[in-house]
Amino acid sequence: MIEKIIPPQRMTAGSPDTVTQRYEYLVITTLPHEQRSMVRGILREHAEYGKWELMRSCLYQGGGQKYWMRRRVMRVRPTLNIRA
Repeated sequence: MIEKIIPPQRMTAGSPDTVTQRYEYLVITTLPHEQRSMVRGILREHAEYGKWELMRSCLYQGGGQKYWMRRRVMRVRPTLNIRA
């Protein structure tokens, strides 16, 4: 099983300020010989504890599978002015 996180990318087209994507993605690729119950458990753990949601899945001809999961990126602005 291969897990790859794709972080949000900055996009600058169309506006003077930087606009960021709203989601980051996790791509999980499984091999044909891996048990589906084990893969299902890993997807469930990512969804429950990592706040990921399943966006897309694809079954390939050889038996391998690929799952795309996403979660919303929350940008928080600091509210304290520490500079004295």
